[in-house]
Amino acid sequence: MHNLEILAPAGSEEALKAAVMSGADAVYLATTKFGARASAKNFSMEQLRNAVDFCHKRDVRLYLTMNTLLTDGEIEQALETAKLAASLPVDAIIVQDTGFAALLHKAIPDLKLHASTQMSIHTPDGAKLLYSLGFSRVVLARELSLAEIEEIAKSCPIELEVFVHGALCMCVSGQCYFSSVLGSRSGNRGQCAQTCRLPFSVEGGSGHDLSLKDMSILEHLRRLEATGVTSAKIEGRLKRPEYVACSVNTARQFLDNGSADEQSRQLLKSVFSRSGFTDGYYKGIRGKEMFGIRQKEDVISATSKVLNQIHSIYKNEFQRIPVKMDFSLNSGIESKLEVSVQKNDITCFTACEYGKSGEKALNKPLTAEKAVQQLSKTGNSPYKVISVNTAIEPDTTIPISELNSLRRNALDSITEQIFSSYKSCKVYDVNLTVKNTRRLARHFSLRAVFSDWKIPQEFSQCEIVFIPEDTPEHIMQNLINSGFNLGIEIYAGMFGRETQVYEHLRKAAQLNIKHVLINNLASVPICKELGFEIHGNFRLNVTNTESISFLENLRLSDINVSFELTLEQINSLGGKIPIGTIVYGRLPLMLTRNCPGKNSSTKNCSQCGGLGYITDRKNIKFPYKCGGGCTQIFNSVPVYMGDRLNELYSASFGTMLFTTENTEQKLDILKKMLYEKNPDGKYTRGLYYKGII
Repeated sequence: MHNLEILAPAGSEEALKAAVMSGADAVYLATTKFGARASAKNFSMEQLRNAVDFCHKRDVRLYLTMNTLLTDGEIEQALETAKLAASLPVDAIIVQDTGFAALLHKAIPDLKLHASTQMSIHTPDGAKLLYSLGFSRVVLARELSLAEIEEIAKSCPIELEVFVHGALCMCVSGQCYFSSVLGSRSGNRGQCAQTCRLPFSVEGGSGHDLSLKDMSILEHLRRLEATGVTSAKIEGRLKRPEYVACSVNTARQFLDNGSADEQSRQLLKSVFSRSGFTDGYYKGIRGKEMFGIRQKEDVISATSKVLNQIHSIYKNEFQRIPVKMDFSLNSGIESKLEVSVQKNDITCFTACEYGKSGEKALNKPLTAEKAVQQLSKTGNSPYKVISVNTAIEPDTTIPISELNSLRRNALDSITEQIFSSYKSCKVYDVNLTVKNTRRLARHFSLRAVFSDWKIPQEFSQCEIVFIPEDTPEHIMQNLINSGFNLGIEIYAGMFGRETQVYEHLRKAAQLNIKHVLINNLASVPICKELGFEIHGNFRLNVTNTESISFLENLRLSDINVSFELTLEQINSLGGKIPIGTIVYGRLPLMLTRNCPGKNSSTKNCSQCGGLGYITDRKNIKFPYKCGGGCTQIFNSVPVYMGDRLNELYSASFGTMLFTTENTEQKLDILKKMLYEKNPDGKYTRGLYYKGII
């Protein structure tokens, strides 16, 4: 028995069966709504009920993914879906939306909540915060190294789930807006169009400089288990059942045996890969070797012969449940079979069956060897007999059919006990936070966020000016002396940087700076400790009133809501703390830990001077900028709302983002914003009118 569970994807009923029959300890799947893989077949509620029964009778856990961002119009339906799922019962619900999570804690307090990787948790403080908020597990960001996972594991008792095989997005999960900004298909809503797999080129690159190989760290499963990781997650709810079976089978071998046979390794690569696999993030070695695409040889490798070989893996039940048997037979006394299931040396389930009395053998008495042989025939069932103890009186026998009946009835009893051990959760009525209650903002102010330190004096008119966390102290002091109400923006990527972030903020606090703009929930404990006023940025992905209330309870002062909302949706939000949104700037499309410049043969990330450009197949250039150990890729043109600020009637402030602008351009934008003038040049209205799917 291993403490590490193998967690498999199930995008269809066929994939679910393949996962369980191949040896998965748990599966994750979605209903037809609220799952981050909307194009998978997914499950109706009746299919979900059947799936729960199928899994629980085999002692396999089932986690329901409800990990999309929700609007105010969807929260109530999502809550009803969760309540029904809890009654089946599912074993946990995986969530991204913080407001929805807060509601689930109130409505179904005994239900386990898993924080989706879409919540972008990648630091010890982030894990500790979620643990304090009642989450039982966090699905960590894929970009973490083993050393960083170990640090998180030591930080608190929360369960850790780590992706070990499957597709590797260029962007940190939950921080990708590429598909939504370019095509109104939001990855945060399960509608990702995989824009990054299209041709994008940096100078000297391969032409696919946003496409990474699939990850595979299956050979490191035992090391992850020793680290304290609870769950080894396989990506692939959009993949075929053969992929699921092959990846689960290979993972099972690595975990149980310490290695996998060569045939399984080759089948795994043949069924799906992108130029092979990478373990770069796990080893902390990021660079050119991690990039790859789906090539012709990758596609044609999944032949009918390969698929037929994989079918044999899951044609029969995987015998996952170890049982011990004790059989006794005496003349004139009922035969007796006791069966027990143990987990971690603790007996969990027992069954005792009585049969026909022993009789004097006329020909062949029942031997211990024959009894063991017959009782061990568990056939196409999930039971594996690991020991049979017998006490048989000499020259005594019973019919073989009686032995079969004893075994069958005892195992049926065990199955029923296992199934009954999965208990439904009690459900409570909760009141939703009332939406459409926000009054018209009495005053609308402008804020500015700069990615550099070249800030014209005229911006001192802004309510708050945020500068990067690593701004030198003398520059911060000069800006304060020049009359700026200064704030610090913490970079969105905090991988292995919590101590560094703390030092940056401590120096800012010594200069009496009061404001911090956060892009990740992990920043909250640090900011509270140092006494800052906390402002939430759009990267917290607030799309509904419940999430605003959640952040209010975390003592945030205000929040830039998601720019994936329409103006109508923004204006209808409730909650008490002030809200704002982006009114100017190049919208961030990606946050990545692997700079696209590292796939170049002529330059690398350290040579791009912090700013580079990547070009798509239509020759459109997208700037990218490095900072805080990560890279942000921005839209080719800025969003501009300076002439329509009056339409943001429930917002209290608008935020201007400055990334590539020179001094003249910065001043021009400020003037237009202050006087609500029409824009010049190329610009976009973002998603404020067209919205997302």
